Amino acid sequence: MSRHQFEQVDDLGQILFCDDPALRLERVRMSLETAEGTVTLRHTQTRHMPAALFEFRHALGVGYFGYIEPKGASPDEIPEEPQIEGAILFGMRRLPPEPSDLHWIPGWELHEIPDEQPKLEQRFGYTYSRLELRTPDGEIYSRTWVPHDPEWEAAALRHGYVVCLCGVELGIRAPYAMTDAQHTPRMRHESFRRGCALGLTIGGLVAYVNHR
Repeated sequence: MSRHQFEQVDDLGQILFCDDPALRLERVRMSLETAEGTVTLRHTQTRHMPAALFEFRHALGVGYFGYIEPKGASPDEIPEEPQIEGAILFGMRRLPPEPSDLHWIPGWELHEIPDEQPKLEQRFGYTYSRLELRTPDGEIYSRTWVPHDPEWEAAALRHGYVVCLCGVELGIRAPYAMTDAQHTPRMRHESFRRGCALGLTIGGLVAYVNHR
């Protein structure tokens, strides 16, 4: 991502599927509210459920190289993060230390918008999308920029929903002086679970809106 593009987004982002080793959410129950009542998706459906991660670039306790937990603080003493608490007021749900359920978040939408970069497409053969996570009143809660993945897009269109996760530590940002290759899926998963244990991760099923 160029410096200009980096300045046009709010947070670090990533798209993947729920059975990715960095998430391991393929056996988490997912529930949707319909006119007929609550529908729980089967594990066979949720394994390849598309997920979008929004890791806050600017938050309490977050520096350039990630979140620094207050020394000696217990989970109950971790300072509240305004971005998370504000989203909860709009219906988002805080993930527990051991996520076992993900629910539909009424009114929230994830918009995928083409962000074509002709020079990059010509040189590397891929395009990009801007993802906008919007609150029930239509305001942008978070924006990020990710390589476009036709398989991920097709899954999102098929399901009509995407698992959206937001927080200060989702495993996207690598530790200091570590390359992406050294930042293994296991390490990313440990970061994701740590964020949940600290109460600094929110998420659920969000309606998907495609602009391509």
